[in-house]
Amino acid sequence: MITRGTFNTINQSSAEFGGSKVVWSRVRELYQGGGFIDLAKYAPDTIIPAGSMVKFQGAGKEVLVITADGNSGIAEIAQLTVGKGATASGNLTVTLNGTAVTVAILDTDDTAEKIAAKIKAATYTGWATSVTGAVVTFTKSAVGALSAPIFDAAATGVESAFEILVKGTDADGSDLTDVNGLTFEDVYMPAGTIHATCAVVRNGRIYADRVAGGGLPTSIESQLPGIEFVREN
Repeated sequence: MITRGTFNTINQSSAEFGGSKVVWSRVRELYQGGGFIDLAKYAPDTIIPAGSMVKFQGAGKEVLVITADGNSGIAEIAQLTVGKGATASGNLTVTLNGTAVTVAILDTDDTAEKIAAKIKAATYTGWATSVTGAVVTFTKSAVGALSAPIFDAAATGVESAFEILVKGTDADGSDLTDVNGLTFEDVYMPAGTIHATCAVVRNGRIYADRVAGGGLPTSIESQLPGIEFVREN
């Protein structure tokens, strides 16, 4: 099944991606005017599924997407994949949230796995590290939005690239008691997106157990009197 995901619900520019279940059986009323989603909180290619819980704060204002645990913030997880070993001795630099760590290597560290092991062995304050083969994973010990990680191989010949597996976000103080609407369609934010909006349903009928992420908690039903929750499980 293909679903329509919205880049910008104001002008209805859209793209097809898919596989998700239909969650709305009918929609009678949406919050008008649209609200924007803070792109800085999400990694490229994130999909916010239809039916997600939100706090709608008014037309033209940020729509807060609320998880089952509330928005207590997310700790970042970054992954560094080493593609090539060293051809010369020197210093690598791994920069995490603006803090640079120097890793000394030798020309005999000529495989990606040897380089990854040396990178993992360095000390990164505030981060836990692990290594599997040529892949080093960095997990932040605290929640919060971070600057992008940087890898500098200098003239060593090492080739590596960072990927954000889980983007760190700040706590915003919201929780389940703030939920006042549910997203109408999947919102897809591919790499290069500069603005994203979403439509928020205020009156309709939803298959609550089909919403991605484990379904909608029953505790929010009384906060959304205009929405009928159908439970199948």
